[in-house]
Amino acid sequence: MAEPHDELLSGDLPVAPAQFEDEQAPSVSHDVIASYVADAARGVHGIVELHSSPWKGFSSRVRETHSGGVAIKEPQPGVVDVGIHVKVGWGSLIPELAGQVEHAVRRQVTALLNIDLGSVTLFVDEIAGPVEVGSPQEG
Repeated sequence: MAEPHDELLSGDLPVAPAQFEDEQAPSVSHDVIASYVADAARGVHGIVELHSSPWKGFSSRVRETHSGGVAIKEPQPGVVDVGIHVKVGWGSLIPELAGQVEHAVRRQVTALLNIDLGSVTLFVDEIAGPVEVGSPQEG
């Protein structure tokens, strides 16, 4: 026999969802956003690696970071601007690559997080050189 207490826990919300409309969405850490942005950018063909500053490299030795090369700024509440520093592959068409990265980042971040993306800017810090056929590789 079901008790009244059990009926309250039957899966129905005791409060109508309309009462939560005025509630603010939870805030998301810039590190979390940067992690999703980094994953999306790495998935684009032509991106060799994300290029972080030497200071970020030093801090990653102290603390594991997965989002080096991504800068997050919040110019106004609820809007996030993204800067991505990358090393691209030889022969990549940079304007086309920038569009692909922006599309991938917007698709992934807006699908996973409830935030508004402002600008998505790709900074090409380095271009990987071509590997010459028949030449010995250093290393």
